Amino acid sequence: MTEENQPDNQEEPFDPVTDPRDWSAAETELACFALARSKGKQLVKIINTKKPPLQFICIFKDYSK
Repeated sequence: MTEENQPDNQEEPFDPVTDPRDWSAAETELACFALARSKGKQLVKIINTKKPPLQFICIFKDYSK
């Protein structure tokens, strides 16, 4: 895992209404990698909200060509 994919605790809280990035919620960090693969996108960041059941927010972006 790179530093970008580590759970991020220093950022302001994730707001699903105002966040413009491509994201999905997941139960585990590994599920974020599976989601990225199924979407055909690159996983950029994982945010741990510490709010179960879907406590991880997976941030994606399109692959560069």
